[in-house]
Amino acid sequence: MRPRTRTWSTVATGVLLILGLVGAVAPTALAQRFTLEAVGAIPGPVEHVRAQGDLVYVSHHTSFAIWDVSNPAAPRRMGSTEFPEEIWGFRIRGDRAYVGANFFGVGILDVSDPSAPALLASHKTLGQAKIGAVYENRVVLIDHMEGLVMVDISDERAPTGAGSFFLDGYARDVVTSGKMAYATDSPTGLYVFDLSAPGEPQPVGILHAPASPRFIEVQREAGEPSGILAGAGGGQLQIYDATNPTMPVKAASYQTPGRPARVAMVGSLVYVADTQAGVTIVDISTPSAPTAAGSFQTDAPARDIAATDTHVFVVVGAGERQEGETRVQILRKAS
Repeated sequence: MRPRTRTWSTVATGVLLILGLVGAVAPTALAQRFTLEAVGAIPGPVEHVRAQGDLVYVSHHTSFAIWDVSNPAAPRRMGSTEFPEEIWGFRIRGDRAYVGANFFGVGILDVSDPSAPALLASHKTLGQAKIGAVYENRVVLIDHMEGLVMVDISDERAPTGAGSFFLDGYARDVVTSGKMAYATDSPTGLYVFDLSAPGEPQPVGILHAPASPRFIEVQREAGEPSGILAGAGGGQLQIYDATNPTMPVKAASYQTPGRPARVAMVGSLVYVADTQAGVTIVDISTPSAPTAAGSFQTDAPARDIAATDTHVFVVVGAGERQEGETRVQILRKAS
């Protein structure tokens, strides 16, 4: 799709003034409200990790695999599949995985049988597809050339393009919560879309934020939109409040002990893959005043992270992307 004409009336007035008032929040002495203990590991190499229930989903280069961690001390590899292009990222929703696989586009995987994940269909975009998220019968994905792309999956085996919106900078990530989608690009900011609106995607709110996150997560991904997001960018943990979708604001920047690479969210807790500092836990019950809630020093830099109510799964290793030795360290939350 060609870039869309931007409707600047959606940009909230006074945003620059708000940004000027939001400073970085320095961590207080790291209170161990929550402690983590190592209970197992998934062998690598691994680049990306997601978790849902007793299943952990990992990818490396073109490979996508599923592990049963019902016994974290002895994870069992279930099924796997290969993509023709490098996997840039993926999200899990129910028994489907939405995989951004470079120039292959977005792939829709049926993971209802973890021992045999099956590709239902794919949709190719103009550029490099990075990651997909879903709302009802629509997938939104990030493409380096088109920006945010919407795909109609009413027929999962024959997905069709449903429009796109060009983001100003370098499109990075997208996540959905209820009917809302939140997309980020570098270096310009955060875009909020209402996916229930008919027609091609158009933002209902835009926040131009310097050093915006490269990767974001939303407080919850089902039910009513929460509008609270966390992301890693500019060497800090960044918290955004889009509870008013027409006027998203940057609630806080939080300086962690390390340099945040990725984040996971469970309720009001943000689990940060904090590179050399391992895992840092931050409580954002009050988004404008994040507080330290715990930490765990991994034996190698933390690169990516996923979390459930009881466990944390962190990709650790010396190298980023396809370089160096990496694996998933399994941590149990004990509070």
